[in-house]
Amino acid sequence: MLKEKIFSILSVVIVVSMLTMLLTGCGSKTDSSGDSDTASAVSAVNTSSIEETDLFTSRDQDPSYDDATSTHITFDGSAVSAEGSGAAAEGSTVTITEEGTYVLSGSSEDGQIVISADSTSKIQLVLNGLTLTNSDSACILVTQADKVFVTLAEGTENTLSDGGQTYSATVDDSNIDGVIFSKDTLTFNGSGTLTIQASANHAIVSKDDLKFTGGTYHITSSGKALSGKDSIRIKDGTFEIRSEDDALHSDNEEDGQGFVYIEGGTLDIATQDDGIHAENSVAIEGGTITISQCYEGIEALTIDINGGVLDITSSDDGINASGGSASTGNDGFMGAGGGNGFGAVTSEDGEEGSGYVSLAMTDTAADASQTQDGSVLRGHGGMGGGMMDVEEDAYLRITGGEVTVNSGGDSLDTNGNLYIDGGTILVYGPTNSGNGALDYGIDAVITGGTVMIAGSAGMAQTFGTSSTQYSMMVTLDSAVSAGTTVTLTDSSGNTVLSFTPEKQFQNVILSSPELAEGTYTLTVGSNSQEVTVSSVTTTIGSAGNGGGMMGGMPQNGSMPQDGGMRPGGFGGGMHGSQSGTAATG
Repeated sequence: MLKEKIFSILSVVIVVSMLTMLLTGCGSKTDSSGDSDTASAVSAVNTSSIEETDLFTSRDQDPSYDDATSTHITFDGSAVSAEGSGAAAEGSTVTITEEGTYVLSGSSEDGQIVISADSTSKIQLVLNGLTLTNSDSACILVTQADKVFVTLAEGTENTLSDGGQTYSATVDDSNIDGVIFSKDTLTFNGSGTLTIQASANHAIVSKDDLKFTGGTYHITSSGKALSGKDSIRIKDGTFEIRSEDDALHSDNEEDGQGFVYIEGGTLDIATQDDGIHAENSVAIEGGTITISQCYEGIEALTIDINGGVLDITSSDDGINASGGSASTGNDGFMGAGGGNGFGAVTSEDGEEGSGYVSLAMTDTAADASQTQDGSVLRGHGGMGGGMMDVEEDAYLRITGGEVTVNSGGDSLDTNGNLYIDGGTILVYGPTNSGNGALDYGIDAVITGGTVMIAGSAGMAQTFGTSSTQYSMMVTLDSAVSAGTTVTLTDSSGNTVLSFTPEKQFQNVILSSPELAEGTYTLTVGSNSQEVTVSSVTTTIGSAGNGGGMMGGMPQNGSMPQDGGMRPGGFGGGMHGSQSGTAATG
């Protein structure tokens, strides 16, 4: 979705067409259980494609080797020696051409390991105290094999570096752009340590699958840290990642490919871009994942969180289920000012492109809103809104685990459906009114789990009426400072939920298996108010002050949520008041 949601006036034609969509119920259809037909189908396809794939073979998980029958390769400055069969040394480069196990040790300032075997060969590289730097090409380069297993020998420290130089070498049609670069499947296992300094390149790149079943990894990268074109699969391991591009990245667009699967391990990530980015799907079954710095935490078309402990701090969206490519003007909300409903997007270099943007052109960039990518949407004033991109295939589903999100943009964000079936979810949402703690394009259904959310009120959404677990959304009269405790107690004085948001907030969303129809007391700091839960989805107060042109529409199930339309009051965004009364912004 667009990273900055700004406001403008809709043309009469657009308003009429959007009303028509709402009244006719066009778009994605939701059955009585709350599951989108399309989303359910995609979920089944994604699940089966992952289950049918041999995620981790027994050899992937077996770091053992027979030292006596292995070929030993030793680097010594500008020279390298090989004792055994299957490898040939020349200068500081060793080339492996036969299936087998190779134990590598020593150090070189210009060393390289090249694997060029037949396409059925399985090669095991045992890093046994290896330090290599290569400023011209990958330290480990796999041009052909069936699979390559990189075993980190127990108790060893191994270091690979690009020397701070950008690689210009190629293999076939591929640029060699990783300190470890493979055209075929790579598996890392063992219990040793691998440190990678990729000051000018990516760290580990596989043009096939990239797997980890053990080991400790310290990775610093100016590019991507872990890049597996077809997939990244992590069963175990300890990862410390500092990268300027995505920390984990998989980008194959084909069905059943382009996914990230995490079953266990510990990941400590700080990146200037996305923490985990997959073209198709992300599935998290377990492990401890801390993303302390990122642009977006997790992004993929479909995201399943079934277990583990996740703690995400993002400057933009925390968890984002979308197609991944930002569109101009029709993904998010219309432009910043009054205009004609269709306008121009002006980038920093002065080029214009059309988009679903309503803009009043101004003479100076000072009157404009600037997007995350540096482009400028010129405009001012106005009371518009716009259509959110809706992707029927997109969904975010949480069934278990502990999920904490602290986001500058949308927190739990999907262009399609949001499903919460279990787990504990704690959200410190955005403080600005142009983003929401929950942001969905079709529907949000909660059937289980514990949810505590605090965020801004301007774009606030809550769960839909097809939910089976009760929830409440309460918008306060004014914003409350960070560190103010929120406590919900039942009529007997028992605490149902309690948390202390780390950021300023005006809107809270609470849900628990203990919540039911009845009267509760919500205490925010020193102020208390009675809250009556009268339906599965209860809203109190007017969220979305300064909402869009279509103010005061109740989100009560009478209107299909099929086009991304959201209720609102006059003067701002489209999400607006969900209480059925017009906001007065």
